[in-house]
Amino acid sequence: MTTSIGPSTRFPSLRHGVLCLAEARPSVQLNFLLRFLTGASLSSAVADEGDLGRTAWSALTWVLAVFAVYLYNGVTDVHEDRFNGSRRPIARGELPPALATAVAAGAAVASVAISLALGPVSVGMVVAMLVLGYLYSGPPFHLKRRTSGTVAIGLTASILTYYAGAHAYAGGIDSGTQLIVFVLAASLWTGLVGTTTKDLPDLEGDAAAGRVTFAVVYGERALRLAIVNVSLALPTVVTGAVLLLGDSSLHLPAAAMCLGGLTVALLCRAPIPPGPRRRRPYAVFMVTQYVLHACVIVPQLVRDWPLF
Repeated sequence: MTTSIGPSTRFPSLRHGVLCLAEARPSVQLNFLLRFLTGASLSSAVADEGDLGRTAWSALTWVLAVFAVYLYNGVTDVHEDRFNGSRRPIARGELPPALATAVAAGAAVASVAISLALGPVSVGMVVAMLVLGYLYSGPPFHLKRRTSGTVAIGLTASILTYYAGAHAYAGGIDSGTQLIVFVLAASLWTGLVGTTTKDLPDLEGDAAAGRVTFAVVYGERALRLAIVNVSLALPTVVTGAVLLLGDSSLHLPAAAMCLGGLTVALLCRAPIPPGPRRRRPYAVFMVTQYVLHACVIVPQLVRDWPLF
């Protein structure tokens, strides 16, 4: 399989850009942007006033940083991706890894440079995000090789993204109860349910690449059992906390998490043979995240702009 792009490509730079975007997984990019905007929305509920211009500028830096992180991850995942039959550009030989690495480095530098206009806290958050990405994918760390490393990076990156959005809007972080509860709940959903469901379809490729994930060590049955347990337990705990706090604004996100968790658990209740069906639990996890964020962003928009 070749990793070069022939000279007959008419618009190589445009094509390379599209391929890099595809490699960085647009669905994941959208999810991080929604986390950022959700943080800003939750901050607007407790802040006296916010800065939409600063929020937009900060969102640009965050998008570039996340793009750099996931594009570089695609470069380092090429062996596993090819074994698992991934159709991402690097795995199928359409995007040279060296070019993708250069684009990722450029995006990382641009994200830091742009964040300089936002102050030291914003710069620190962007740099922290880039460091987390490198710890996850790059040598000698490769934290992606172990489930514990994936959970730790996923949780931290998620929390950092929400608080980056809150800081961008309010110019500081006023951690109201609503912000703390939602950020913890959604981040645990990402770190626990996201990590386990993502490992399910990649089990064989991870084993071939020498990863020591929970799925590789204990097998498909144990992984499904873990997914079922965490998919049911986490929404139950979150719903109990929301009801105990009496915050009606979090009822809708809690209900969405319960529905998503129940669906994931039902999909994993029986053995799943290798193939497209193993990707369904992760797809439900992703859709649930989109709905969780919409349950916060849309009501806030309606409150702030009644004609929206």
